[in-house]
Amino acid sequence: MMIRRSFALLAAVASVAVAALSLPAWAQDDLYARMQRINTGLNSYQSDVSVHVEMHTIPFLNQTFEGKAFYKKPDKAAVEFNTVPVLAGLLKKVVGQIETPSDWPKLYEVTKVSDDGSVAAFKLVRKKNGRIDHVDVKVDDKTATVSEMTYVYKEDGGTIRFMNQYDQISGNYVLKTQTGKVDIPHYNADLNSTFANYKLNVPVSDKVFQDS
Repeated sequence: MMIRRSFALLAAVASVAVAALSLPAWAQDDLYARMQRINTGLNSYQSDVSVHVEMHTIPFLNQTFEGKAFYKKPDKAAVEFNTVPVLAGLLKKVVGQIETPSDWPKLYEVTKVSDDGSVAAFKLVRKKNGRIDHVDVKVDDKTATVSEMTYVYKEDGGTIRFMNQYDQISGNYVLKTQTGKVDIPHYNADLNSTFANYKLNVPVSDKVFQDS
């Protein structure tokens, strides 16, 4: 019986080793493992959000929108603004959105481009065909948080870039500010979002995510 158990244990260990070797190199490194452990105890939150938009193309606009941001595990995120103009509706789809690193393999072909010990760079190519050619991601090596995401469009080479700064609350990293730059044909804008008054692990209705 002991011999059978030993063989069973060895077989289990061997299967785990084979599975690990089948993973791409970027998925095996310590940084990616730490990225997936970020906020493991965070099930939901809501916060106040203020977004200042400055449009440099028609309709030339300089305006601030106030609202609420919501998150619910595993990957639901939404923003609700106090006013509902067309622009606010579009902002709901981008402000505060950061795809969970654990979801990357499902959505993208991922390549770790570089890591200088301070910042790591990843290239994410969408598996499903669409307008986005790829996403360039920068990750802070120390905190394992996504510091920058740049969406690169196929047709025109336009980009939308977000740079993130975080607060640490009860051991969780949550967005403090998000600076965005939209540079695509016919649209050029700067976005500056500030998040405050977080409430962590509170009930959040699924209804708030239905239109996001």
